[in-house]
Amino acid sequence: MINNLTIMKQEFKTLLMLATIAGLSLAEPSTIHAQVLAKVSVSATLYEQSTNTTGTATTTTTKAPTKISLTTATLLKQLALDAYSEGIWSATNFPANAILVFNGSGFEVDQGTNLLVDVSDIFTWSPSGQNDISTGSFSDANGPGSPPYTQTDYYLVTLDYKDSSSTGELNFTVTGLATVTGKTTNPNSRTGNFTQSTSVSLQDGTGEGLITTSNIPFVLTGFTISASGSVVENNGSGTDE
Repeated sequence: MINNLTIMKQEFKTLLMLATIAGLSLAEPSTIHAQVLAKVSVSATLYEQSTNTTGTATTTTTKAPTKISLTTATLLKQLALDAYSEGIWSATNFPANAILVFNGSGFEVDQGTNLLVDVSDIFTWSPSGQNDISTGSFSDANGPGSPPYTQTDYYLVTLDYKDSSSTGELNFTVTGLATVTGKTTNPNSRTGNFTQSTSVSLQDGTGEGLITTSNIPFVLTGFTISASGSVVENNGSGTDE
């Protein structure tokens, strides 16, 4: 078992991180797996610096910070404004059924299975630590990267929201521990079909930012991202092929 995990760390490192970080996975040198799009849910709490200061003859008091909830809906609303200002989206809002999606290397906004706009230049995802802690298994007969396999990686990630090139209203940076899992099912012996799935999470991220139009700083805590998705692929090995 220890030897198998050592092999995975050496051979899976580039192979499967491409699946979860770059959106591509190489099962064999000649095979490129389909991209898995994972629907994203976001939540966080912002503590915004109060500008309300009062004074008496002996005491100056600054009121408690304003507590603001950040949700997927509020983030999508801001992304629409910024994408419109950048000229990459045609309106100041997205359709009501628009969703935020993690595409393996960054974020995009989709409507159903249709891409509306790539917002990876505004909202970025970057591995920021030195260590990648991994666990998983694969079939010795098929080799690493060929179904069935499973791998989970734990590493530090930094998310940046930068709209300085557009509305200039919101900027923040968050760092936390990402958990990224990629797995495939055993191919169907008749059809060769198998399911590749990806799940991504960031729990309890912390960071800070600035409402730049009013120059109000804030700190941010409990930043949580959860995303998951799957796609059916075919390895060409089925008896029906």
